[in-house]
Amino acid sequence: MILTRFSIGKADLRAGWYALVSRVQARLPQRAVVPQPTTMLSGAQLLGPILAVTILMLLVMGSAMAVISSAYEYRRLFNQHQVLVRQWDDLQVEWGQYLLEQSVWSAHHRVEALAADQMRMVVPATEAIEIVRYEQP
Repeated sequence: MILTRFSIGKADLRAGWYALVSRVQARLPQRAVVPQPTTMLSGAQLLGPILAVTILMLLVMGSAMAVISSAYEYRRLFNQHQVLVRQWDDLQVEWGQYLLEQSVWSAHHRVEALAADQMRMVVPATEAIEIVRYEQP
């Protein structure tokens, strides 16, 4: 016997395997599938699965209601947040207007004019101004 080197591909091996399996199956006797007799389940046997399905359905419905409730609460709180942000912006504008009004009322030329008109105050002459120095004991 002469040994030679040869290579067999995976496809060739797979084809040979399928051919071998089909020959073996052809020699086996064919079996007929016999249907099993069905039995009616009693009410007590059906109660367990029906109860489990009912409980699961109630849990799913409860979960769905919780999702709906949380989505509604989120939308309500988001709308309230938007109203508060709008109020904050309005208050910021109003605060800016008050600051502007305060700066106008306390402007140097206005205070000087009111002092001269209402209180008859005048700017003292240069020789009337005295500088007082504070000396620590």
